[in-house]
Amino acid sequence: MTHAAPLVVEEHVHGETVWVALRARGADWSWLTPEEAVTLGRTWIEKYASLPAAAE
Repeated sequence: MTHAAPLVVEEHVHGETVWVALRARGADWSWLTPEEAVTLGRTWIEKYASLPAAAE
């Protein structure tokens, strides 16, 4: 059985436009601006940094 990566992050550059693409567990891609990605990352850190790591 194949398992999809829990989270895939890619940077896509189209001319002068940069997008950060996120995909979790095979769901559709979500496209964010770099600023949106930074805000999301900071929110996740604030919310989840103190939680214990999940067993793999």
